[in-house]
Order: sequence, then C-alpha cells, then structure tokens
Amino acid sequence: MNTGGPQRPAGAAAPAQGFTLTELLVVLALLAALTAFLLPALVRNGTQNKAAVCMNNLRQIYNGMMVYATDNRDTFHNFNGSIPNDGQWTLNPSSTNILAPTDGRAYWGVAYYTYAGTPRECFRCPSAKLVDEWHDDGRYYPNEFWMTSTYGLCGFLITPYNAAASSDSGPLKTTSFLSPSTVIVAQDSAEANMEGADDSLGVFPGTTRILTQWIGAGAPSNYGGMSSLYDGYHFDGEWYRHDRRNQTVWLSGQVSKIPFTGYNVGIDYRYYTGEKPVIPIPGN
Repeated sequence: MNTGGPQRPAGAAAPAQGFTLTELLVVLALLAALTAFLLPALVRNGTQNKAAVCMNNLRQIYNGMMVYATDNRDTFHNFNGSIPNDGQWTLNPSSTNILAPTDGRAYWGVAYYTYAGTPRECFRCPSAKLVDEWHDDGRYYPNEFWMTSTYGLCGFLITPYNAAASSDSGPLKTTSFLSPSTVIVAQDSAEANMEGADDSLGVFPGTTRILTQWIGAGAPSNYGGMSSLYDGYHFDGEWYRHDRRNQTVWLSGQVSKIPFTGYNVGIDYRYYTGEKPVIPIPGN
C-alpha cells in the first residue's frame, strides 16, 4: 500500500548497519596488535636507512679526499704540516661565506667538499646528535651550526705517529702506507681530528681506556672529561652511532662497521698509525 511517502525501489539493499561497540573494540585491538608487530621493523628500517646514508657520505668524502690528494702530490690537506682541528664552515651562524681551508677555525671537510662534488651536508651523519662545539673555547653557537662537522679524521694521515723514529717526517703521502685496508681515514666521531689515545677508539701504549678526553675515566657509571661541558652528554654514543657500531672509511676506500667491544678494549691503535695491526677488529 502506497501511503504517499518515499518508496524503496524493488530489489534495493537494506540500509547498512554501523559497527557495534564489540566489533569496534575488536578492530582497535587488531590495529594495536598490528602496530606493535610492525613498529620494531619500521624502527629498524629507519636505523638502516640512516646507516646507509652515513656509509654513502663516507664514500663520497673519501672520493673527494683522493681527488684532492691526486692534485696535491699524493698528500692530504694540511696546514703547516698539521690536519685542521676545528669544526666551523663559516665564521659564525649568520655568515654564508665558507672559510678558507687554511683558516684556524675551519673544519677539515672545507678542503674536500668541492672535490667530492657534494654540498657540506655530506659531512653530516644523520644519526649524529652532538659533536665538539668548542665550549672549552667559550663558543656557544646553536647546535645546528656544528652538525655538518660530524665525522672525524685520523690525525696520523699527515704526521707519523712516532715521528722521532720515522725516516719520513711528513707530510706523509697516501702511497707511504703499506696496507691501505688497515688505515683509518675518517669515521663517526664527535672529535674533528682524532690525534691519539684520548679522542679515538684506539687503545694506545700507556693507556687502558678509550675516549677519556670526552667521557672521562669513570664512564659509563660516571661521565667526565669534555662531557661535563655538555651537561654530562654520553659522547661515546657519537663514535658508536649505528646500533653501537662505528662506521669507518679506510684508505683502501672500503667502508665498514667497528662494533663496540668495551671502554677498556677499543681497537688496536695501529689502525690509526698505519703500522701493521696485531689485534683484528671483530667483523672486519
């Protein structure tokens, strides 16, 4: 019987019913379970992506350094026989003019980035959080100012470790190293110029711990050293940025990861000095 109101066409489906509360709760529970299952994988992927960017950075940096060396009698950049030991690209955060490679405040990467054909961002590890900001020199520029200076250079690429006993006083040539695959060039680091026992991963003669300049002698229970100028920041994490591994480029061009093995273990110091290492690095 037609009462004059709107009629449903013959064969039309009945209006869809909404979710019941029980059904909605089941859907939410499934979504929560799915998120919990996928989140670790997403985090791992994000970590792996950062590590991949870092490795690519190191390769490009290495390429630029080798091109520079080819153009400069097989010698890496140095100023009066020394590797630059600061971290600035410009005079201050307001400036856009890149410092000269010979400027005392210049980061070592200033000499190489044009040879690598990349912007200065190539010197930024995506996992870096804090590096040397020269608070001990009274400089307190914003954190971002320093974040394209996140890789450290081996301090013995120019001057021999034991200069007094060496027949070559330097500057060393790239061809003077007998085993390029065991010579560290650059790596994850809060220190721009890794010069020895207290600012590198090497346990040098006469020392028993690594990174004491940056974390003190009591880490991990009591952080000291330079970390005291940065609210006790755990600077060892800046050497081991990628799942407690340090990404390193070697003089052979290979990029590999050095795992954390302990503050009292580190790695054989000879990987920095160019001498034949005695203790192998796990996984290398």
